[in-house]
Order: sequence, then structure tokens, then C-alpha cells
Amino acid sequence: MKDLIVLLLLMTVITSCMDDNDNSSSIDNYLHRELANDFVANLNLDPEFEVEVIKANTKVQNYVVIYDPYTDSYDAINLGNYDPQLDNATDYYFNSIDSNFFDLDVNPGYYDEYMSGGTVYSDWISQSYRDRTSGLVFEKTSATPKDLAKVAALKEVAVINKKANFLSSEFGLSLNRGKEVARLVNYWKKASKKGMTDNEYNAFSTELLGFSITAGKVALKAALTGDNQALDVLVQNAAETNSISPEHASKLMTKVFGL
Repeated sequence: MKDLIVLLLLMTVITSCMDDNDNSSSIDNYLHRELANDFVANLNLDPEFEVEVIKANTKVQNYVVIYDPYTDSYDAINLGNYDPQLDNATDYYFNSIDSNFFDLDVNPGYYDEYMSGGTVYSDWISQSYRDRTSGLVFEKTSATPKDLAKVAALKEVAVINKKANFLSSEFGLSLNRGKEVARLVNYWKKASKKGMTDNEYNAFSTELLGFSITAGKVALKAALTGDNQALDVLVQNAAETNSISPEHASKLMTKVFGL
């Protein structure tokens, strides 16, 4: 739809600036890194915590091993029910405390032997962590997730966070607003494949920038003749909608619309 070229440019800028390096690793590696790192990063927002990831995935399904310097202990946290889109990390930590293991013993490295297809293989396990009460041993291994829907949701969280950081650093949006904008863009990308009406595009643009595509086209046409009054109003609308300065809003529109 030619009339929607302005919005299409917006989507192109926001997505292309952050999708070039989206050479994501396998689902296994994603789970090892992103879920554990998301949980720990949000947990450390609480002044009571300053933990670090030690093992992002272990043979005990759904657990991550962290180190807590305040208690000088290695702890195994069950992230099986952790939803980074819905859960507060601190609340989750305390609510799941009965399924966690604390003050693990640190064991030296060893060779883990196993048989596959009649052949005996041996993997070096650099270090493991044992709960002395239950006898459970938490050691690093490759994840084999079955819940692909959960994996997809986690991956989307990582993409949204990446885009939010870009919008924050480039255009001054808060991280919360950056996430809102990123979610809107993701929704638009999915919905546009099925087809959106002009009214839907206008509603989307209004939520994103504070003005409709229709108003944007009118302002753009006037600006090309030297009348910037309508464009100035839209800049102010965009600034107020996104809680950024008019200078940042102007930078955003310049970047997007080439004005």
C-alpha cells in the first residue's frame, strides 16, 4: 500500500538496525544463556542481590547454578516455571524457595562416561555442585528442551530487550517505553502478514508516535512546500507520547522519515 510508505519506513528502521546481528545460536545455547542471564539480571535489580550465573543449565532439568557473594554460597535455582515476561525475579526467587538448593558443595572436575550406539564416550565436566542433603549433582550439560513454545517466547523477550536498548540509546526512550514500542513493532510485523486496514495502520501509528499515518502524510506534504507548522505539532505529539524531548522526537522522525 503506497499510502503507508511512512509507516513502512518506520518499521524498516526499527527492525533493520537491530536484526543484522541476529545470528542466534541453537535453541540449546539460547536456553543456557538467555533464560539464566535474564533471571539474574532482573534479580540483581533488587539491592539484596548481586549474584552471578555459574552454570546456566544442568543435568537436573530446569535448574541454574548461581553464586551469591553475600552468603558466599553456590545455589541451584529452579527456573522451570519462570516466565520473564510475567514474573518479578525477586518474587519468583522467594516463592520457589522450597524447590531450590542452597550452599552446594563444590566438586572438582571429572570425566563423565556414557554409551551411545554401542560406543563409549567420555565428556570432561569441569566442575560440579552437589547438594549434600538430597545428593543431587548440578553439572553443565547440553539442554534438550521439549517446550518449543516456551523457547520461542524466551527468544522474543531477548529480541524485544535488544530493540528496547537500541531505542533507549538512540532516541532517548525509557527502557519500559522501548519495550512497549518493540512489542508494537513485533505485533505489527505479525499482523501485517495477514493484512491490515488503513484504520488499523492509523491506530498503530497513533499508539506508536501519537499521530496517524493520515496526519503524517498531510504534514509531510506541507513540509515539502516549506510549511512546517503541522510537522512541528507532530514532533510535539511524538515527544509527549514517548516521554522524550522534542529534540529526540525530531531526531526519531528525521531518522525514520528523512525530514
